[in-house]
Amino acid sequence: MRRWAWGVLLWAWLVPSMAATVVHESVIHRREIAIAKKLRCTVCQAESLAVSQAGIAHDMRRLIREKLRAGQTPAEIRAYFVKRYGDYILLKPPFDPLGAILWIWPFVLAAGLGGVAFVVMRRRARAPMPPPAPELGPEDQARVEALTRQE
Repeated sequence: MRRWAWGVLLWAWLVPSMAATVVHESVIHRREIAIAKKLRCTVCQAESLAVSQAGIAHDMRRLIREKLRAGQTPAEIRAYFVKRYGDYILLKPPFDPLGAILWIWPFVLAAGLGGVAFVVMRRRARAPMPPPAPELGPEDQARVEALTRQE
């Protein structure tokens, strides 16, 4: 390759990086992102507002920014969203005893049924065996043989 071609390639590689501007994050933007990371996108449901590309997520981030500029604290902003959307909006909702009961109940029920099955099986194993059937006498043996021949 010729020298001028190398120069053109080097120039094409270096010029965009020299023309790039440095992005300065503002304090408001950092606080907005910190709050948005703790809130769930109502459309995406598995993503935080900070990473969601949904239109409503963009609107919610703008609302967070406006509330921060108005002087509200992050706790007040989270409380606003919880009041409007419920605890579901939080990526890490607070502990709820009723929710814990609903999660634990199936395991307690399975353990209880397993215990009942264990007790029933144990009682059956300990139950006395019925006495063995008595031996057939010669008369009964002859009757059985006569009946089997008729068939």
